[in-house]
Amino acid sequence: MSVMAPAARPPRAPESAVPTRRRVSLVRRRATTLALAVGIPLALLIAAHALVPDILGLGLVWDNALPWTWVVLPVLFLVLLVARTPGAVIGLLAPTLVWAFLFGPGVVPMGDARSAVPAEASLTVASQNLGPEGDPAVIAGSLASSGADLIALQEIEDHDREPLAATLDERYPYSVLTGTVGLWSRYPIADSVGLKLGLDWYRAINAVVDTPSGAVSVYVIHADSARPGAHAERDVMLAELADTVAANTRDRIVVMGDFNASASDRALAALQSEVSEPNQSEGGFGLTWPAGTPLMRLDHVFVRGMTATHNAVGDAEGSDHHGIVSSFRLDR
Repeated sequence: MSVMAPAARPPRAPESAVPTRRRVSLVRRRATTLALAVGIPLALLIAAHALVPDILGLGLVWDNALPWTWVVLPVLFLVLLVARTPGAVIGLLAPTLVWAFLFGPGVVPMGDARSAVPAEASLTVASQNLGPEGDPAVIAGSLASSGADLIALQEIEDHDREPLAATLDERYPYSVLTGTVGLWSRYPIADSVGLKLGLDWYRAINAVVDTPSGAVSVYVIHADSARPGAHAERDVMLAELADTVAANTRDRIVVMGDFNASASDRALAALQSEVSEPNQSEGGFGLTWPAGTPLMRLDHVFVRGMTATHNAVGDAEGSDHHGIVSSFRLDR
């Protein structure tokens, strides 16, 4: 009679390994919870930013901070590396996809197609806020050196008018100044009118410029300032501007200036349904303010009925805003 030897038991893990596995599992669960707790609300807040109530200026701040929400994504990626779970993947992908959907198409480089356009069919516009300490002659001269056909300036004070005229009038014989905004043109200005846009003073112009390829309706605006809890007048101006542009029956329209609003600001939504802003030639957001370390694009060139061939941010030249220069094809 044979006696069977007892089956060998698998070696037991060291007592210290069990708590270690438990700690690792706990860390991964917490990392997953963190990824979901941050990623899902962030995705919803980005997608539905216009619904964020503007209590104490929260809506204004959130709208204009949206382009910078991408800085959270690398953090969520690091959390994913720790968690290594499907939940953490969802926590990362949700805001990433929403951000990419809203902002991805707008940061793709447009390139430069100016060389393919005949001179008579091209229109180049430049715009800049002079700022409280900018030298108007230096800023205007810089914009003129870009080859612009139209120059729009904002925040013009009475003492700026003489140096601006001395710098620009010879090369731009047609001009109109109203309130704090001005437009200088190489081509005849057939008509112009100052716009109050719901305020009691003029901070915008609408002019009809006769280019070699036909008339272009040009708007120049210096929107009222916007601060948390104090942006009602700016909102009124942008809403009135959107209505004015919507009622304009001309085929080709340019709307440029200092809007005191980034492209993701809900106050610009109505205008953006009427006109569009071309991508930057070199890509990115084309941030213009503040000049030292630009964080926002408050200055824009919106168009309708024209094809953009170039769009870039220029130097500040002493202003607190960078200038912008854009070119378009104006075939008949």
